[in-house]
Amino acid sequence: MASTTIATVVLLAVIQAAMCDKNCSSICDPSEFFADVKSNLTKIVWAHAVNSEKELKNALSSENVMMLEADVVMGTINRNSTPIMAHPPSTKSDLSLEQFLNITSENGTKGIKLDFKTNEAFKNSIPILEKWRPTLKYPVFLNADILPGPVNATTTPVDAKEFLTGAIATLPEAVLSVGWTTRYGMLTNITEGRYSKEQLKQMVDTLKENKVTQPVTYPVRAGLVTKDIDAMNELLKNTTFAKATLTIWSSEGDSVNAQQLSELIEKVGIDKVYLDVPNNLKKELQKVSSGSTMTSAMSLGASLVLLALSQML
Repeated sequence: MASTTIATVVLLAVIQAAMCDKNCSSICDPSEFFADVKSNLTKIVWAHAVNSEKELKNALSSENVMMLEADVVMGTINRNSTPIMAHPPSTKSDLSLEQFLNITSENGTKGIKLDFKTNEAFKNSIPILEKWRPTLKYPVFLNADILPGPVNATTTPVDAKEFLTGAIATLPEAVLSVGWTTRYGMLTNITEGRYSKEQLKQMVDTLKENKVTQPVTYPVRAGLVTKDIDAMNELLKNTTFAKATLTIWSSEGDSVNAQQLSELIEKVGIDKVYLDVPNNLKKELQKVSSGSTMTSAMSLGASLVLLALSQML
């Protein structure tokens, strides 16, 4: 039985890799790579903080996980300084960026999102990305917070020009995931805030100035966008120079109105929204969505009854 299961998993991986090779000559778009997604980007399932050999093994063996999010910092492995998979303030890991790309390329069934935490980490990652570029035949997102954002965020962003110039030159087929630093949630005791018009305009202007044309996704924090449906639509509308989407994300403990978030996703469009949030918020969104569907059905039923009655009178 075990050998049969392993053979089945291997066969599925080979089939999926073959499909990608057929449709994509290099880095793939998620909607092309994951056949079941089609135009509903909210279906994509993410694994977070895949920053160790154990976490990577678990994520790759999961049938549900599609995209692996991992953090890149400068650190040490065997006393050598190199880009590693770790989240600040940690500077130690058993998994380097090169090992991460080697393993995910050999597997070939998952996409990856590399979250660069510092200018130094990104700069030192460029030669490694160039080396592995020919093998990256699955979705690749290059992520960095390149501008300061809400609520009076104090974290230093990655240098926008350096990141964009380097990303465009190194992996022009990748999706650029560019966002704002944020200060929000349980750790800061901040539960109110939003992206200002000035912050959104600055992002669009920055991408234009750096001549970005490849696909872009804007990572926006769920608790900060629930009341700004029009602003998010305007952000996407103003990104006329590239295919643009949102990546709605949230940390554990963030204050998020699920009803308002569901409305935002519906109005922006499931073909333009990646949903990268904790499981408890996903469950809330599912309940809200089910309730809305039931309410709509009841409203439709009531309307039909009234129409029938009016025709009888």
